[in-house]
Amino acid sequence: MTAQRVYRFFPALVALSTFLVFLPALQNDWVNWDDTANFLDNPAYRGLGWAQLKWMWSTQMLRHYIPLSWMTLGLDYKIWGMNPWGYHLTNVLLHTANAVAFYLLAVAIFRITIPAEARAAIPIGAMFAALIFAVHPLRVESVAWITERRDVLSGLFYLLAILAYIHAYQPGRPVRRKYYWLCLASFAVALLSKEIVVTLPALLLLLDIYPLRRLPATPRRWLEAQVRAVWFEKILFFALSLGMIVVVQYRSTRMDLFDAMAGMGRLSRITAAIYNLAFYLGKTLAPVRLSPLYEFTPHKIDPAAAPFQISLLVVLSITATAILLLRRYPSLLAVWLAYAITLSPVLGFFANGPTITYDRNTYLACLGWALLAGASMVLWWQRTQAIRWLLAAAATLAVLSLAALTNQQIRVWHDSDALWTQALQVEPSFIAYNNMAEVLISRGDDLWAAENFRKAIAMRPDFSPAHLGLGGALLRLHRLDEAAREYQTALDLGKNLAFAHNGLACALAWQGKRDEAIRHFEQAIQLRPDYADARRNLAQVLARNK
Repeated sequence: MTAQRVYRFFPALVALSTFLVFLPALQNDWVNWDDTANFLDNPAYRGLGWAQLKWMWSTQMLRHYIPLSWMTLGLDYKIWGMNPWGYHLTNVLLHTANAVAFYLLAVAIFRITIPAEARAAIPIGAMFAALIFAVHPLRVESVAWITERRDVLSGLFYLLAILAYIHAYQPGRPVRRKYYWLCLASFAVALLSKEIVVTLPALLLLLDIYPLRRLPATPRRWLEAQVRAVWFEKILFFALSLGMIVVVQYRSTRMDLFDAMAGMGRLSRITAAIYNLAFYLGKTLAPVRLSPLYEFTPHKIDPAAAPFQISLLVVLSITATAILLLRRYPSLLAVWLAYAITLSPVLGFFANGPTITYDRNTYLACLGWALLAGASMVLWWQRTQAIRWLLAAAATLAVLSLAALTNQQIRVWHDSDALWTQALQVEPSFIAYNNMAEVLISRGDDLWAAENFRKAIAMRPDFSPAHLGLGGALLRLHRLDEAAREYQTALDLGKNLAFAHNGLACALAWQGKRDEAIRHFEQAIQLRPDYADARRNLAQVLARNK
């Protein structure tokens, strides 16, 4: 069998390898890291009827506007019910499709950038790039966590959009407008799956500079008459991005979500962004001690501290090297810029949840580094037979090593207990202590749960959920005065007020303070008319005193 015939099986080999590596994820359960709020306690998404579709296209849940991701999850419910196995299967299949799409994209880009004498090895380099991307441990959070359906779904249409763009404007060929419209449509679908893809128009402009060379490398020539069409064709793309940004910002201002960067000045945000650029690259090269979150609070972001100084040195060194080697290796600067552009929404300049770094942020951002690895493989493959054997052995070892680490990381996401045990081992944080306490409560271990809640509060005194959780644990332990104090603290913090009123009312009711309890139950119901627990508790108090 000739090499060309063997290469035809490469997409299937990429798909099979990716699927088998992530197959253990099908045994994973829900985790109390958004899965509870999104699925277990949320009947609104369950199905594809008019009521569910209306909710999916209008919900402000957890800041993200992801109606198409919700639709796929609604379809999962129709097929699998509440069995997490089926949801995980969909995630794995989408990631497998992404691996194949990335293989095809790598082939398309290499055909433009690789010299003619080395192009025979393009399928080999493309397969290596696809596997490096697909089986890397940093992919686990996006694939093995049901909540991150939005990553794998948006990733698929993001890759299809870039692939269509490459086909539309291949050098030396007439423009194929149908691929332009396919690119635009894919981008729109990707945006409705997860808003992180808003940077795609900027990435397409970068592709216009290199490797498509539709824009001159000199910025002062970008407004010349002969290249204005390149800018005009991006208007619709930027309009879609701007529309999504407006929607997300509007919804964020109407929600009370914890933000690690809240109150930070410009210097701290720039420091965090530089740190993130180096951090994600470091985790890509050495994917060990991975965690669902890496906590950084304002007092930890010190531009003079060693981690941030090292990060600055790394970022400046890579930037300087890429600029110095621009003429000989333009791909290095292109990949570095693509990496920074793709990460820009989650570098720390904007609200980004309880921490500033997440493994899932690398899902699209590190595609360029995988391409660079694949291109290096192609260029070296043509040297000698000995080098080919060496490259094949090194590539196989790299892929197998990454797959082994991925297998370990999938087990970390098996359930909430495993997840937060790992998080506390890597880097204790108030979120990890709080969520581990919730795991202990589910086992009926309120005493140890209370200790974990206290550790969370010690690290973050203004974290209202920990006070609420501690109040509940103390209530069940019949330590009523302490429970009432925790609920009162939650009220004083001004967050989760309905839950705090309900909890305080329960403590007061058990203490025999009927009138105060009734008043707080009524306040909870006033804040949340659909709060069934508060209504039931109020009814019980009223019934006992008739």
